[in-house]
Amino acid sequence: MADGSEKSAIPVEFSIDHAAISVSSLDVSIPFYTEILGFTCERMIDMPDGHGRIALLKKEDFTIEMFQFIDAQSYPNTDGILIDDLKKIGVKHIALRVKDIRAAAASLKEKEVEFINEPVRGARGYYRFFIKDPDGIPLELTEGPDSI
Repeated sequence: MADGSEKSAIPVEFSIDHAAISVSSLDVSIPFYTEILGFTCERMIDMPDGHGRIALLKKEDFTIEMFQFIDAQSYPNTDGILIDDLKKIGVKHIALRVKDIRAAAASLKEKEVEFINEPVRGARGYYRFFIKDPDGIPLELTEGPDSI
């Protein structure tokens, strides 16, 4: 382990199944993720209690479970400096790997997607940039190797 202890990892193999996000409107968010980012909407589910809906969006072997609640609360403002948000405990963003960072940035600009920053070299040495989805949720686009 990172702290130098002798404990070993859990003896169970696993892979990432999905990421979950809550949005204000599936009717707005689904077209953003499908038409701009290339996901497909695989399934829509009405919550049994009538308090919302769920959309399952897929791109290759990655799924986003997208929730819309009737009584949703706003996402915190992400207009500040990204490093300030990273200092707060919790999940921060979803990163999508692209083969050509400049082509990805140009395509998203043509589609008038809101950028948080322009492509820059990140701490791991690869170029990356952040955009906002329709609710202001930050999404990272990064290029790099197939493994960390």
